[in-house]
Amino acid sequence: MSNNIPLSLHETVRSRSVGDSVCFDARVHRTAVRAADSIMTILLRRNDEMLCARLEPSLTDVCNFDTAATLTTESLVRISGVVTLPRKKSENSSLSRALTIQVSAILVLSAAVSGICETTMFVDSPSGSLEQPKTLSIDERLDTRLLDTRIAANAAIFKLSSGVHELAVEYLAALEFYHVSTPAFVTYMWPCEENDHFEVDYFGQKAWLAPTGEVHLGMALSADLERVYDIHNVFRREPDADGRHLTEFTMLEVVFNIQHNWEEILDLAGDLLIFLAKRLQEREKYKKLLDVARSRHPQAGDFRLGLTENGKLKRITFCRAKEILRDTLGRKTDVSADLTREEEFALGEHIGSNESCLGTPADLFIVTHFPKHLRPCNIHPSKDTGVTNSFDVILRGQEIITGCQLLHSHQDLREAFATRVPPIDSDSPGWRSYVEAHEIGMPPWGGFGRKLTSLSPSFSQEKRGLN
Repeated sequence: MSNNIPLSLHETVRSRSVGDSVCFDARVHRTAVRAADSIMTILLRRNDEMLCARLEPSLTDVCNFDTAATLTTESLVRISGVVTLPRKKSENSSLSRALTIQVSAILVLSAAVSGICETTMFVDSPSGSLEQPKTLSIDERLDTRLLDTRIAANAAIFKLSSGVHELAVEYLAALEFYHVSTPAFVTYMWPCEENDHFEVDYFGQKAWLAPTGEVHLGMALSADLERVYDIHNVFRREPDADGRHLTEFTMLEVVFNIQHNWEEILDLAGDLLIFLAKRLQEREKYKKLLDVARSRHPQAGDFRLGLTENGKLKRITFCRAKEILRDTLGRKTDVSADLTREEEFALGEHIGSNESCLGTPADLFIVTHFPKHLRPCNIHPSKDTGVTNSFDVILRGQEIITGCQLLHSHQDLREAFATRVPPIDSDSPGWRSYVEAHEIGMPPWGGFGRKLTSLSPSFSQEKRGLN
C-alpha cells in the first residue's frame, strides 16, 4: 500500500509534457457532446480544481465512448489518456491555461444517481468552473450536507478547522504542554452547570456525559505534570441548540501551574489565538485554503487583531463592558446579569468598528472579572470585592473561550462547596478524588477552554448576524 500524498489534479498533468500518458481519478462535473463531430467533452473536478478531458470517435474505441455517454454528474471515474493542448481557448481564464486530456480509457469507479446536481452542486462552483453560484437556504444545504461539503469553499472550512487543531498542538507542545486524555463518562456534576448534563444509566449507576475535562486535568497538575491539555468531545444538554450553544462539540482545554499571577492565563489564551490567526494567514498551506474559501466568502482572512502596544489582545472588565453597552451604545442592560448573546454581538460590532472606544478596530477582545454570582463557586476571587479572576474571549461578537483561576487551597475549596446553594458534599464519591488532589498540595492553577470548531468559521467567513 502506498503512503504517498496524492498529487493534485493540475500537478498530475503539469508534471508531464504534451504527449505523455497520465492516469488519475476525478469526479464528473459536467459532460457535453458537440453535435457537429460527436466529440465529447468531460469537465472533471477534484476539490477546487477543474480539468477538461476529450473523447473523439476516431481516437477512442466504442466501448469507452459508450461508457462516457452514460456518465452522471458526481460519478467518480479513473481517466487514462494523453496530455494535449486545448483545441481552442476557453471562455474561462483559469481553464484556458490548463492542458487537456485526450481520453484513451475511462473506468467508472463509483456511479452516482442522476439528477443530484440540480439542487446542490451549483450552489457555489469550484474555482475554474463555468457556472454562476446559486443561493440555497441553510436547511437545503444541511439536507444534502455531504454534497454541500464537496463544494470547494465549504470543504476549505473543514480543512481550516483541521489546521486550527494542528497549529494549537504545535503551539502548546513548543511551550512544553503535555496531552492528557480525560474521560467521557463522569460521576459528578460540575458546579453551576447541573442543568447542562446528559444523565446516563451506567449499569444501574448514575453517570453523566462529561461537559468538561477540567476536573481531571486539574488532578494531573496535582501529580506535578505542571502544564497539560486535552482535545476531546464534550456534551451539553442545551434545550435550544444554536451556533454558540451546541449539544456536542470539540473542546481544547488547557490548564497549568500559575507562577506569578492569574494574568498568565489571559496571556496564554490571547497569545494562542494571535498565533493561530497569524499562522493561518501566513503559511502557504492555509493561505491556499483561504483563497479557495474566498470564492464564497470574499472577506475570508480579513481578520483584525487590533493589538495593544505590548502585542496583546485588548481587555475590558465586565463592569466596563456594561458601561459601554449603556453609555456608548445606549442599550438597556442589567449590570448584575451575564452578557446576553445580543450584548456580546453589540460589543463585537462596536469594538470591531472604526468608532471603537478602545482605539483601533479589533475582532478579538477579552472581557475579565466576571461577578462571583455568575461563575462556579470554585473560581478564585479577585482582589476586588464580588468579582472573580475569570474571563471570556469574544470573537466577532461571540464568546469562544472561557477561562479562570481556580481555587487551590483545600480549605477554600471545601468552604466554597459547603456555602454553595445547594451545597456540594466534598466527601461524596464523585468529588472525593478532586478534593484529595487539593489536600495533597495543589499548586496555584487555572486555564481555559475553547471550542476548536469556533475559530475557523469565524476567521474564514464574513461577519454574520446573530443567526
